[in-house]
Amino acid sequence: MSDVLIAIPARYGSSRLPGKMLKLLAGKPVIQHVYEACVKANVGDVIIATESPLVVEAVAKFGAKAVLTSDQCQSGTDRIYEAAQNRPEKFIINVQGDEPFIKAETVFAVAELLKTDPACDISTAVTATLDEDKINNPNCVKAVIAKDGRALYFSRSRVPYKRELTEENKKAPYWQHCGIYGYRREALKRFVELPMSPLEQLERLEQLRALEDGMTIKCAVIGSAGPAIDTTQDLEAAEKYFKEHK
Repeated sequence: MSDVLIAIPARYGSSRLPGKMLKLLAGKPVIQHVYEACVKANVGDVIIATESPLVVEAVAKFGAKAVLTSDQCQSGTDRIYEAAQNRPEKFIINVQGDEPFIKAETVFAVAELLKTDPACDISTAVTATLDEDKINNPNCVKAVIAKDGRALYFSRSRVPYKRELTEENKKAPYWQHCGIYGYRREALKRFVELPMSPLEQLERLEQLRALEDGMTIKCAVIGSAGPAIDTTQDLEAAEKYFKEHK
């Protein structure tokens, strides 16, 4: 049996786009695209964690196993922690259910980084970008990483700030953060038991809670990342992206 569990949090009651996980994208529910990429990664069992019987019923139609969790979970991380309670795996990979363009290679890379680097409490993924629209978009989270792949900070702002725009500096990429995390079981427990941190409250980025508490987050560099689904407009943009890239 694998020591990795892939858990996909799928909250039906999303505030901006209720039921977004079950919205159709290229003829399939958004979450089915995510599930199929996770299965293709072939690193461990895949479960879907949700508060809604509607999601449980819908995902069963394409062969996925769902775990019903409390509707009081404050985040996807809380939800996967609850879903993993009676599981034996040492490593839990949190793949966001609204990331239909997540690639199997990305899931694999995040799992491998966590398993092979003993200094890593949490693993995640980043991709290089020079796209000004993304860099200036607060919904596109930027990561600042050290040369060994450690995350130094995450922000909705344009970081790092390029004080002098030399030709060389213009080519230096920003690192776009992708919505996937790998946790050692003990790190996940530690994380969910921590109170919300000051920087987390300011930026509304939960990974800052881990950094403020001294946990080590390491980043796998991936080739590209497609759009996530948060709004009706995102879903429309995803349809266009799918036609261009699939």
